[in-house]
Amino acid sequence: MRAALVLLLVGSCLAFAGGRARAGGTLEAAAVVKTAHADPLLADTPIEATLSQLTKLPPCRLGELSRPAPRVVRLTLRASAAASDVVSSLLRVRDTASPYRALLAPLRSATATSATTVDLELDGPAPDFEAVLCHPVLAVTPSFFAPMSDRLVTNADPALPRAWVDGLTIRATDARTAERLVAQRKAQVLLGGEAGEGALLYATWLVAHPRLGPAFAQALESTVDRPGLTRFFVRPPARPLSTLIPPAAEGPTRKSLLADVTWPTPARPAPLTTPIELTLVFDAALDEQRAVAERLQVKLGALGYRLKLEALPRKQVRERLAAGPELALVGALLPPQPAPALSVVLALAKEPSRLAELDGLGEVARAEAVAERASRPLANVFPLYVQGLGVTATREVQHLTRDAYGLPRLDDVFLAGE
Repeated sequence: MRAALVLLLVGSCLAFAGGRARAGGTLEAAAVVKTAHADPLLADTPIEATLSQLTKLPPCRLGELSRPAPRVVRLTLRASAAASDVVSSLLRVRDTASPYRALLAPLRSATATSATTVDLELDGPAPDFEAVLCHPVLAVTPSFFAPMSDRLVTNADPALPRAWVDGLTIRATDARTAERLVAQRKAQVLLGGEAGEGALLYATWLVAHPRLGPAFAQALESTVDRPGLTRFFVRPPARPLSTLIPPAAEGPTRKSLLADVTWPTPARPAPLTTPIELTLVFDAALDEQRAVAERLQVKLGALGYRLKLEALPRKQVRERLAAGPELALVGALLPPQPAPALSVVLALAKEPSRLAELDGLGEVARAEAVAERASRPLANVFPLYVQGLGVTATREVQHLTRDAYGLPRLDDVFLAGE
């Protein structure tokens, strides 16, 4: 998508006590993005999730969460959201073929007990479940977001935190143009640049068909150079990923238990006497996936694995993933909590475990058990790299914060006075 995407946030502005907030105004942002998926399950790259949450909100931001019983999470909604919409959204994700369904694995039932109350019955304690309800792929469109032609207009909802600015304009473009717009002060925020690192939680793996077996795993692990792959072929901010989940998914001590884990490099096997032809599918909207796919084509080709590259729209990549492709590059936005993050990866590997055996452990023991499991390789899912969202802003932009996923909260921004 190259055309400008305009979102007008209409509502009264609050005075900023003790600051120099300028009432109203329009925030101009340049976004390095090609796509604008309407479905939150597909709009899961960091920048797309950021844009999606301008018109959709995850359940945890629609009301108050409580536990009236150990295995019941209650969501009491504001008047602006409908309980039936929340229930429909959650059940849709739980029943989909997407690996994100693992986020809702503990969910036994979701019931709208009133127009503004949703009761979520769980199979077990699921201590991370409230945090999971903040994941962008679970987002719901509140009733006060109403589309109008080429603009998306919101009516002021007094129960929600209001934007300081009257308007927000998002211009989707390429990286060079976005940087030039900010340098020329034609935009105040750059989304998707190389600077301004937040949490690195958008992980990418190579998924292989189980029939390829340990021989393919040895060939891949002996030739792939994750640091080099990330440095030369992946847009920053990014880091190599050598465990199933990134170290950014931290435990209760706020110290990653995976930060120092590295997998041993196996011996390089002899090239296959009879080459094998395989199709590698990847997301056509992500330039780094194309570059990584081409690099894997070269490295594995030397060992007798001849890769045919096939770029597909994200929806088709997900459909192929459900059907079991020969090879696929797959990205997913992981929650910052280790156990739910690992559950997404296990679903990607089509392993039946839901980590239910961890529910009886204490918080620290549970985190250590998850870290131990995440440090053990899988037979058919190979981590490659993890990315975040680079965000830079001019000095005029005030109160630009990020959520737990490293996504900027543009609805909290205000502009400094002249």
